[in-house]
Amino acid sequence: MINGAHVIIHSRDAEADRAFLKDVLCYPHVDAGGGWLIFKLPPAEVVVHPTGER
Repeated sequence: MINGAHVIIHSRDAEADRAFLKDVLCYPHVDAGGGWLIFKLPPAEVVVHPTGER
């Protein structure tokens, strides 16, 4: 059973995106140092779609 995930979002302006997640969406977070914020996300769902190729 998978009960968690670590997601990395690549950004052209990581500082602005971190501020959005922290200040606008108000996601709880911890500071891992050096400006690296780790955000706690709500539960999520994942689906797998076939590509039609075999």
